[in-house]
Amino acid sequence: MNIKTTLGLALSLTALSITAPACAADLVLYDALDFAGPVAKAFQAKTGLTVDVVEPGSTGETLGKIAAEGSNPQFDIVWIDGSAVMERMAADHVLQPVPAEAFDKIAWTDLGKSLIPQNHAFLPTGTSTTAIEVNTKKVKADKMPKSWADLQGFAGSVAAKDPNLSGPAYQWLAGLFQTNGVDAGKELLAKTLTNKSLSGLSSGGKVNKAVLTGDASVGINQDSAIFSKIAAGEPVVAVYPSEGSVSLPQGLGISAKTQHMDAARKFIDFVTSAEGQAAMQNGDDTDFFFIPVIKGVNPKPGRETNIAYTHLDDATASAHEREWKQWYKDKFVQ
Repeated sequence: MNIKTTLGLALSLTALSITAPACAADLVLYDALDFAGPVAKAFQAKTGLTVDVVEPGSTGETLGKIAAEGSNPQFDIVWIDGSAVMERMAADHVLQPVPAEAFDKIAWTDLGKSLIPQNHAFLPTGTSTTAIEVNTKKVKADKMPKSWADLQGFAGSVAAKDPNLSGPAYQWLAGLFQTNGVDAGKELLAKTLTNKSLSGLSSGGKVNKAVLTGDASVGINQDSAIFSKIAAGEPVVAVYPSEGSVSLPQGLGISAKTQHMDAARKFIDFVTSAEGQAAMQNGDDTDFFFIPVIKGVNPKPGRETNIAYTHLDDATASAHEREWKQWYKDKFVQ
């Protein structure tokens, strides 16, 4: 998602609410998702419960804020893309398991059921994946890449996000290593991401910009970011690689030290209701173009859902998170 400033939602989106102390709200939500503010506003209107929405910026910056707070967390719930980072926070006891009854009352699709973590580290509210973004004015139809390996043919003109800042990018990186093997995956990226001015971007919006301006011919991007541009009439397409696409659930997690469990449960109930899901789609930025995982909820028009998914081994991805992020930073970020 695009970098955002801290946002407070109390009685209204006013300067007063932004500066209000977190303890004044019934719930403090940390997020890195485009729709979190609108959903919180709809939840507040529905329930009367106040929410402080804190958006430090990217997923990486949100995780950094949580890490900096250490044993004194200031959030009640966190809502971000990526199962691996949620798994790691659960393993570090930053998060507590989401109550089983919260899952039991939801009418999951088969895809939704497949995304529920065994340890209940988070509750999936929707999903997306990573695809190859192609500028159709730069790349002819018969030259379209069909796999991650094909991106070597576009070396020097491939835009990608820094996994240290982007949760979706780390999910993709860990998935690539899972699919190809770590050594082969590293070798492939070394031959592909040869332009550091393009390979260490901070957001999907910047990947979109690089592809649309022609600075890059192709991009490695969250597919919901691509569909937001397709819906706006831009000349890009999403190509799903033949190796498969790693699922990227949006996860809601609960702080291990929250004092507002009742409000957290009510927020989860709202988000997974028809009304809450509608609020999650009421916009035109990246995250609004998610794939629903709850029965009876349709995706936004034009959003591809017939995707061959690979599910990430979250435990392995979590265990290597710091190592693989540092490797990427050393190799591909200016």
